[in-house]
Amino acid sequence: LQALKRKPDLFLCSNLDVKAVFQCGVLSLKFPEALTVKASCGFFTELLPRCGEIAPVGQVVHENGKALLQAVLEGIGGQASRSLMDHFAEILFALNKHCFSLLSVW
Repeated sequence: LQALKRKPDLFLCSNLDVKAVFQCGVLSLKFPEALTVKASCGFFTELLPRCGEIAPVGQVVHENGKALLQAVLEGIGGQASRSLMDHFAEILFALNKHCFSLLSVW
């Protein structure tokens, strides 16, 4: 998360598998540890605003965003602790703000 905040062009590295990083983040949303879930939510709230400016990120979100939305809705639906709801809501807000056309399709 800190690396993404300080150096968002990290996702432009040719040897970085953006899809793998994205999928790890989605899996982390389902972990039982609140700190892990909170960090993963923070990662997505920093990542999603960059969909339009960093092409590899936009492509991965376009192709795999439905899995992110499903994980968020499962967390809100009872899989995650109630203390994490604000963090999941931030992801939904970022999806709505930065990926609205995709969100309506998913």
